[in-house]
Amino acid sequence: MPPKTNLFRPALLGLLALKTLLHSWAVSTGYGLHRDEFLYLAEGAHPGWGYMEGPPIIGWVATLSTSLLGSSIWAAKLPVLLIGLLSIYVLLSCVREFGGGKMAQFLAGLAWVLSPVYLGSNSLFQPVSFNQFAWLLLAWSWIRLIKYQRRQDYLQIGLVIGLALLTKYSAAFYLIALCVGILLTPQRRLLVHRYTLASLGLAMVLFLPNLIWQITHNFPVVGHMRELAETQLVNVSTLDFLLPQFLFHAGGIFFWLTGLLFLLGFLKTSGLDLTAFRSLGFAYLGVIILLLALSGKSYYSYGAYSILYAAGAIFWTQRLARRSWLIVLPLALNLFFIPFALPVLPVQQMRDYGDFASKTFGFNAPLRWEDGSYRRLSQDYADMHGWEEMANKVAGFYHGLTPQEQANCMIEAGNYGQAGALTFYQEKYDLPKIHSFNASFLLWEDGQLDFDHQIIIDDYPNPTSRFFGENRLLDSSRTEFAREQHFIYFRSQPTEDIAPVWETVVAQRWCEELGRLPKGMKGQTCQQE
Repeated sequence: MPPKTNLFRPALLGLLALKTLLHSWAVSTGYGLHRDEFLYLAEGAHPGWGYMEGPPIIGWVATLSTSLLGSSIWAAKLPVLLIGLLSIYVLLSCVREFGGGKMAQFLAGLAWVLSPVYLGSNSLFQPVSFNQFAWLLLAWSWIRLIKYQRRQDYLQIGLVIGLALLTKYSAAFYLIALCVGILLTPQRRLLVHRYTLASLGLAMVLFLPNLIWQITHNFPVVGHMRELAETQLVNVSTLDFLLPQFLFHAGGIFFWLTGLLFLLGFLKTSGLDLTAFRSLGFAYLGVIILLLALSGKSYYSYGAYSILYAAGAIFWTQRLARRSWLIVLPLALNLFFIPFALPVLPVQQMRDYGDFASKTFGFNAPLRWEDGSYRRLSQDYADMHGWEEMANKVAGFYHGLTPQEQANCMIEAGNYGQAGALTFYQEKYDLPKIHSFNASFLLWEDGQLDFDHQIIIDDYPNPTSRFFGENRLLDSSRTEFAREQHFIYFRSQPTEDIAPVWETVVAQRWCEELGRLPKGMKGQTCQQE
């Protein structure tokens, strides 16, 4: 039986409180920000229509977040927590649109809140959470179009498609798969409608500025995807992709798998029939096939699961009726997986827990790094350590210089994690602007800089310099739990006038990566090969 109406609201508030509590607990365990989070937060200082890594919405959110909340770990985590809470609302709305009652809504919400997959996503300020929310929003919009077939439903889908593509380009995977799914069902007739063009037009109007940005910047997304394929996706096997689809949802498999079969018509109940929404089941299968063909990472598909949770919860409330609470029991499995997704354990305890899981159950999938190796700590958790320590060391060296040396000293970082972390801690440690040619930091280099001292941070030894007579290693230590080792060098005694040299170097990097020069740069040209 569904819970009494007067109990449903407290139950819903309990779900929201539980999710908030879990994420708050994770922030308190001593982990820092992830290397990717530093990059996306840095983009907030440069809002625009695109970045080297992808579309602009994550940068816009960073702009809003830092403007209102400042720079702190809590401020960085709040937007993705709010997206998670909003996802619960949309998920429950999907259950209602399917025809599910309050118990089905509660069960879907509980399974989703306790899913290690979504706990992990909503813990990092990355486009992933926003992308998963966009996929859920697209599924919800399609359900409403099937049911109501109104002008506003067509326009809503166009709006969601446009915003989804401004969130993460991988939204195209779900769009393609959903379109194929629609063509395989009688609902394909809904595509032949006078408002379809209006919907597509709205999506295109929203996406067009980013498309223009990509065109005028030599399509950096292509280079980004090529590098990703060559350095990371090459290590992803079919098993690496498929195994997490079943493992990392833990007890949620009883929801999403039954939801998929229920949508496709392989499972039936004496009550609701969801085969009118079969296209959503086909969309999930299409996403899996696409990502298998492209050697995608396992988490690329996670946005397609939320709607399956909604359908699965309805199935179990229909099948079990008064005993539907029993389906909560498999969610106890999630307790084993949650520490691997959300840093609820202090780092030393987490390493011990990983050792325990590996030795006792042979479970070490989360400990596999992108290079194919297995470590005692997951790569994501390792990427949350060592950054402030590095910034503190750089600040110590910088402030050890004389005032005149500081005034003529620039700081350059080799990768976006280092550049992002130094930018994040810039105000705290009173550092000058941080420079880098990596990722979107290249976009913010205009070549107009003169200096005769340099502190450079890199993740590999760099003992020589073409333009400085002195190149002294200051530090090369690594904190215990961090993935990266930071080599910090001090350069001085320039062998030639640095200002024109720097302008030339910036011009070369812009030409190589973006096919053009920075706005306002004169006296340089891009050589055509």
